[in-house]
Amino acid sequence: MKRALALSMALLATPAPAQTALDYRTAEAAMAKTPAGTAAADADLRAAEHQAKAVAHLYRPTVTASASVIAYEKSLSIDLTGPKDQFVGDAQSYLAGLPGQFPPGYADIAAMVAGRIGQALPGLLAPIPDQYDYTQRDVVVRPNITAIMPIYTGGALEAVTDAAKAQVTMAQGGRDLARGASGLRLAEAYFGAQLARQLEVSSRQTLASAERHLGNVSAMEREGVVPHSLTLEAVVARDAAQRANDRARRDADMAELALTRLTGTADPAPSTPLFVNMTPLPPLTAWTGEATRNGQLTVAEGAEQLAASGVRAARATMRPSVYAFGSVNGVRKQSLPVDPDWIVGATVRIPLVSPINRRELVAAAEARSEAARLRAADARTRTEGEIEKTWLIADNARRAFTAMASSVAAAEENLRVKQIGFREGVGTAAEVTDAQTALGLARAQRATAAYEYDLSLAALLAASGQSERFADYAEAPDRQTVNER
Repeated sequence: MKRALALSMALLATPAPAQTALDYRTAEAAMAKTPAGTAAADADLRAAEHQAKAVAHLYRPTVTASASVIAYEKSLSIDLTGPKDQFVGDAQSYLAGLPGQFPPGYADIAAMVAGRIGQALPGLLAPIPDQYDYTQRDVVVRPNITAIMPIYTGGALEAVTDAAKAQVTMAQGGRDLARGASGLRLAEAYFGAQLARQLEVSSRQTLASAERHLGNVSAMEREGVVPHSLTLEAVVARDAAQRANDRARRDADMAELALTRLTGTADPAPSTPLFVNMTPLPPLTAWTGEATRNGQLTVAEGAEQLAASGVRAARATMRPSVYAFGSVNGVRKQSLPVDPDWIVGATVRIPLVSPINRRELVAAAEARSEAARLRAADARTRTEGEIEKTWLIADNARRAFTAMASSVAAAEENLRVKQIGFREGVGTAAEVTDAQTALGLARAQRATAAYEYDLSLAALLAASGQSERFADYAEAPDRQTVNER
């Protein structure tokens, strides 16, 4: 039992592992490697770029090498009766006229020789069959090199290339959108954790003040200066402050846990405090000029390009196409008798009749192009509206934060005066409690104003396509931070 008790005390005495300091830039880099970051959008962009490169040279010839192994059998049957009879008849006619070609003294001899040859002809041709049957079996290898090259396609290949480029533009916009959304999500989680921790610090300070007040009231009660009821009031105020502090500590722990999940960093301790840049933000015209970097506008631009390529492809269906082609037999010795050694040519394809109404196809593509143009214009309007809204929120939050510095100082001085007045007997316990509440509220409002500024600044940068600049603002020398512990 004693050993178990000693072990328990040793475990309680073991210090908790220190948190890992995590500044905002490091958090950005860590989040980029997680599924919540831009890794998927980066992969989509790489895929689109590879696809565009793959179809960048469609007018180059396509050359292929092939080899076929062919086993074949060919049978021929030739009737030789007619040729044999014709040969015998022609030969006998020739032999019959042969004696007349010699002098009279030799005519008889020539006639005798011709007669003997005529009598021998049928016997000489007897070995030749009346019908000849022939069968050929063989296995040949036929290697071929074939090339085909488009010469004119009516714009179809250009439409494919343009569509691939449009996909790259859209993927770039998607990556920018993902980067903006990731930056906004990180700012919300990171500075949300900082705000929750500041509210926990403020509630802890309020609790400490309530503890001191309770101690003062208890001491004054023991001296008989104040009644017991005031002590009870101080206990109630202290208990309320304790509950508020417990709740704030739980909220802070949950906010840091959310940041852990988002960045994949074990037990992070955000080190970049809530901040407000004292220098006013650049005017709205500067931000709307940068709006061309907005991912939504880039996606809309890519959609316009894609729709334009669709118009080009639709019009190509109404135009002729021309292709050149050629083929070379690699091993001529093994060619079949009907196989050419080489062949070159060109093909012209003219569309005449199609089951698809091509004019309506072009009209549909043009309508989609007009819709894409209108969506791009609407995206521009909505982006400018988002920039204006977030700029105004950030500027108002900056002004509010600046104004609240004096409020916090006044609340701190008010609490000090009320506590002195209570100890001197010229103030009430309720006044001290109200002053504690007012100070805690002022600190919370100031921290909330800084959080609102940080979040609206992140949204402003995302809307204008400049999310990567947020860390520069967070580290700027003109910043004023909220970092109470």
